[in-house]
Amino acid sequence: MLLTFFEISSWNSFEKMISGMYMGELVRSICADLTRRGLMFGGKGSTELFTPHMFKSAYVSAIESDPKGVYTNTKQSCDEVNLQHATEEDYENLKMICTRISSRAAHLASAAIATVINKLKREHMTIGIDGSVYKYHPNFNTLMDQKTAELTNPEYKFTIMLSEDGSGRGAA
Repeated sequence: MLLTFFEISSWNSFEKMISGMYMGELVRSICADLTRRGLMFGGKGSTELFTPHMFKSAYVSAIESDPKGVYTNTKQSCDEVNLQHATEEDYENLKMICTRISSRAAHLASAAIATVINKLKREHMTIGIDGSVYKYHPNFNTLMDQKTAELTNPEYKFTIMLSEDGSGRGAA
């Protein structure tokens, strides 16, 4: 089957909305914009904050791993992008932004999975997922399980599990 440019372009855009490769960049972009508006970090950013792809997606997982009211990973992530002047309010805002971006990614991926489950109409399916976000993010798999269940016809059962055999092996 030959994909049209539109189909390829659409999948590329979809991947950018959900992929761990881009989650950090989405968070950085939002934080940079809010900083320029004077709404975060006292309006004072850093070279790293204003440089594309300098906020790693691993920071998103680390920040969301901090328990409520604890900012160990959040502070460390801010320090790594030279935002040592961040306040507790900045930490809370950063955590909320990370949570929203992660939830959005999990919900979009779940919508795609639920669509396939509903279309195939099988009694039970096992869906294997490979990737560092699913593997290391503290809430991603739970978010995906919940949203996929919400969007899937209740007569179809599914299991989402981590597939660690490499993305190339099962790609076909």
